[in-house]
Amino acid sequence: MKALIFYFIAALILSGCSSLENLKSTLETRLFQDSKDTYIVKSGDSIWSIALKNNLDPQKIILSNTLTKPYIIFPNQKLTLLNTSQNSVLPIPKKNITWHSPLKTAREPIQEGQYWLIYKEDLGRNVYAVGPGRVVIAGPDIPGYGNLVMISHPNGFISLYAHCKKINVEVGDIIKSGVEIAQVGSSEASSPMLKFQLRLNGAPVKTSKILFK
Repeated sequence: MKALIFYFIAALILSGCSSLENLKSTLETRLFQDSKDTYIVKSGDSIWSIALKNNLDPQKIILSNTLTKPYIIFPNQKLTLLNTSQNSVLPIPKKNITWHSPLKTAREPIQEGQYWLIYKEDLGRNVYAVGPGRVVIAGPDIPGYGNLVMISHPNGFISLYAHCKKINVEVGDIIKSGVEIAQVGSSEASSPMLKFQLRLNGAPVKTSKILFK
């Protein structure tokens, strides 16, 4: 990084930068643009899809960019992914929480990597909320997940239920643990399944750490 700064300053001086103030402003702009802590919004992006791609809590993106409801963003908009002091208002997560099973089945789910559980079940089987919370996505809003339900839970947790068929909830609904939220489907999947993930402050939780009732 020091070498990059030195090279950039030298190039600006040789190109005839008119003042130190201009130099400072241009350097700050260049470094900000090159930072991995920024994200340029693409067509079809949402706060939630960006959060999933970058393993961040969507609330942190909202706070860091002082966004207000309904959190509309535009293509080519630059978002900061930096953790600001404002994020300290987020609740401290509790540990060792026991969750309601997302599916009533005798079959063991398949682990996909460390962070996804795949339930291979019949089309139309009921899918249940693993805990109380608020529905933030209910539909095909994020490519690759099919009909997706995403629920924001207390203490920084988010649960995802992908490839659903029928969805029984709407965005903004406040629901209780164990409520029927959807049905097993095959939207954007090769066969009927429920793909489940739990996240804590944006980061995926290892399936081995999730406790179900």
